[in-house]
Amino acid sequence: MYQSDELKKQERPERRKNKRSSAPMTVVIGNTPYAIDNWSFCGIKISNYYGVLQPPQRAKLRVLIPLTGPGALFHASGEAKRYDSNDLSLSMAFENLDILAKDTLNRYYLEQTVHNSAKIN
Repeated sequence: MYQSDELKKQERPERRKNKRSSAPMTVVIGNTPYAIDNWSFCGIKISNYYGVLQPPQRAKLRVLIPLTGPGALFHASGEAKRYDSNDLSLSMAFENLDILAKDTLNRYYLEQTVHNSAKIN
């Protein structure tokens, strides 16, 4: 019996050790900004990626986070892990995030959690 790709995806157990968020962020690689489709404390998935970076290449990243107030920016390096030509997405793993980057991501994650729970109530 034929199963759709969507059904197969739903049946797969989640293997990631960190929960992913779809809260909006932007990453700049070189001088080109890209929307981040989803992210965790370990990495990002870039949507509509049309650059030249391919696994297992590394790149310097600037991550822009729209926090309440002035927003935030942190620098990181990352390794391209997977490129999907079907949806033009590039998945990257952060390498050695410093404490400022971790704190910024954590603050944003908590803000989004509070914001989302306020919408539900």
